[in-house]
This record gives sequence, structure tokens and C-alpha cells, in this order.
Amino acid sequence: MRKVVLFFLSLILVVGYILFAASRNYVYYLTADELVVQAQKYDGRKVKVSGTVVQADRRGRNLSFTIEENGKRVKVQYTGAVPDAFAVGTPVVVEGRYEGGKVMATTLLTKCPSKYESQE
Repeated sequence: MRKVVLFFLSLILVVGYILFAASRNYVYYLTADELVVQAQKYDGRKVKVSGTVVQADRRGRNLSFTIEENGKRVKVQYTGAVPDAFAVGTPVVVEGRYEGGKVMATTLLTKCPSKYESQE
């Protein structure tokens, strides 16, 4: 009987640890307008946000830019290698921590809409 109780207690602890670790690494995927509407919910959390670049200021490896979706704008701060396709008007996806109304991005990906257009 004691072995059965210890087994189930161990099982509960392992499952609890797995769930706790998974929740800490969870990244929310949102559009810029969804993030603006629910900003308080995501403050201090990891997010992945998509939108179109409407303004950009590049100084060396430091990049500050704004993305927009459905009229809602989100500021982004990024340091690192910038993709060649990055420009105003380009759809992007950024991943990082949302803090103080700004995404502190660690990843910057550009989308290439021409790849998804039908050929005539």
C-alpha cells in the first residue's frame, strides 16, 4: 500500500513540474491589434506578434520600429541581425517580452507576401 501511495505522489509531483515548466515557456501568438486591446494581460510575458512595419529607425544593430494591424500600433525594440527584406510596409513577426507598452524583441522575421500570390 505504501508503495502505491509513493508512486502516485511521485507521479503528481512529476506532472506538476512538467506543467509548471511548460507554462513558463509558453509564448502567446497575437496580431498587433490583439496585443493593444489586451495589453495589461500580456505585460511582462513572452509574446509573438505579427503586423506590418509602418515606421523604422535603425542605428547600427539597434532597431526601433512600429508595427500596425487594423489601425492599432505596437512599438518594438530589437537588437541583432536585421533581415534583408525588412523595410517599411513589410509584414513581420517579432518574438520577445512585452514590457511597458513595447515589445523587447529577441527574434525578427520578415514575411514575403509575393510567395503566396497566385500566378497568372
